[in-house]
Amino acid sequence: MSLEQAFQSLPPDAAEAVVESIFSKPFLNALGFSDEEIVPKFGIGKWAVDQAARKNTGDDIFLHTQNDPYLYMEVKGRPANLSGEMYPDHRDTVLQLKRYLLAPSSKSVKWGLIMNSLHVQLFRKHGKIVHPVTSCLSLEGNLKQVVKLLRQHIGSPPKALTIALYNNKGGVGKTTTTINLAATLTLYKKKVLVIDFDHNQSDLGDALNLSPLKNKVLGVLKGKSANIRDIITPYKLEHPSLKEPLGFDVITADDAFSGELDEAKLRQIVKLHDLHKALESLKNDYDYILIDSPPNWRLFAQKAIYAADVVLIPARHDNLHSLQNASTAITQFIPAMREKRRAVQESGPIVLPIFMNNTPTRSAPFQVALMHNAIKKIIVKSKSETGFDLTHYFYPKYCKGQKNLDMVSVPYMAYIPRADFMHMPAAFAFKPAREQYQNLVKEYFL
Repeated sequence: MSLEQAFQSLPPDAAEAVVESIFSKPFLNALGFSDEEIVPKFGIGKWAVDQAARKNTGDDIFLHTQNDPYLYMEVKGRPANLSGEMYPDHRDTVLQLKRYLLAPSSKSVKWGLIMNSLHVQLFRKHGKIVHPVTSCLSLEGNLKQVVKLLRQHIGSPPKALTIALYNNKGGVGKTTTTINLAATLTLYKKKVLVIDFDHNQSDLGDALNLSPLKNKVLGVLKGKSANIRDIITPYKLEHPSLKEPLGFDVITADDAFSGELDEAKLRQIVKLHDLHKALESLKNDYDYILIDSPPNWRLFAQKAIYAADVVLIPARHDNLHSLQNASTAITQFIPAMREKRRAVQESGPIVLPIFMNNTPTRSAPFQVALMHNAIKKIIVKSKSETGFDLTHYFYPKYCKGQKNLDMVSVPYMAYIPRADFMHMPAAFAFKPAREQYQNLVKEYFL
C-alpha cells in the first residue's frame, strides 16, 4: 500500500493502534527506510518506542540485530492534537519522546518524530539537547512535500549545535560565559566557533586580545562580497605544559557596526535570517557554535536568536532586571523568533534553564532569599498575565512532590574576572574555574 493510499484508508477518528498498523510503516518507507530497517515496539529499558529505524550496513540488518537505532517515532491516534505546542497532547508526547531519546541505551539515536497521521514534527538530539527542527507540519494535502522535507533533514544531519547567549540586560556575564563555555567544550575535544555579535562593545575579542573586524561582516551577511570562513580567527593558548595548543575559532565584532546605527536603514540593508543562512555552510565544521548576543532587543540580538537552536540566558541573583528580562525573553522575544522560523516550516530555538552567574556563597543567605522572593513574584506575574509557567526555567528540578529550588549556577570567583587581564578564558587558566564550567557543560550539553 502506498503512503497516499494508507492515508486515505484511515478513518477520521483513527485510534493509535489503527494509525500504527496502517500508516506507520508506509510513512517510514517513504522516508527511505525499508521493511528490514524498521523495528516496531523497540525496547528501551523498561519502555518501548512505537517505531525505531536505521539504514542497514552490509550484513548488519537492523530488523535482526536491532543495534544502534538512528531514529525513533512515537505514534498517536488522530484524536490526539499534535498540531501545536500549546496543546497538552503535544506537550505530553514530546516529553515521552525526549525520555526515549535521552535513555542510556539510545546513544546512537539522532532523530525523533511524533506523528498521528494528521501532523508530524521532527526533533534532533545533540548530546543532552533535544530540540525541534521543524514546526508541527500538517500532512493533509502535503504528504509529498513534508516527506521530502523530512528526508532532507534526516539524510544530512548538521554536526553543530548553535547556541545564542542572551539577556536584555548588560553586565550579567554573557561574554564571560560564552568564552568559558567555548574553552571548556574545547577541553572535551569539541570543535567550537564563537561569534561576537555585540558589535557595539566588542568585549569578547578584547578579552582574548583579538582585534575587531573592519567592514567585513556586512558582506558576509549580505552573502555577496565575502565568505564567512574568511573572517574566522583562531584563538590558541600555547603553554610548555601542553602537548598541543588549546583553542577555538572566533568571529570578532565589526567596527563598522559600532556606535549609534539607524535601525530602520540597517533593516533595509540586511535581513533577519542572514546570519542563520551564513552559518549553514559551517554546520559540519564545528560541534558547537556560540553566539554572544547584544543586551537589547534590536536587529543583531534578533538575528542571533533567529539563528540559534537553543538559547542560554545568564542572569544574576543580585540584579532584579536581569531576572525580569529573562522572563520577558522567554515569554515574548524568543517566541517571536520562533514564529518567524515557523513561517518557513522550521522551529526556532528552545530555551535552556536560566543560568545564574556569580551566585553568592552560603554565607549570604539573605541575598539568596531576596532572589527567590523576586523569582516567585516573576513566576506568579507571568502565569497571571500570559499563562506561561516559568517555574522550570528558573528551577529545572522542581516538581510538585519535591519543591527543589536548585538552580544552574556558577559561584562568584575572583579567578574569572582576573583571567580577563591575562587575555585567556578562566577555564584554561585556573583549575577551580575550570571545574565549575565543566559542571555547567555537563549540566546542559554533555
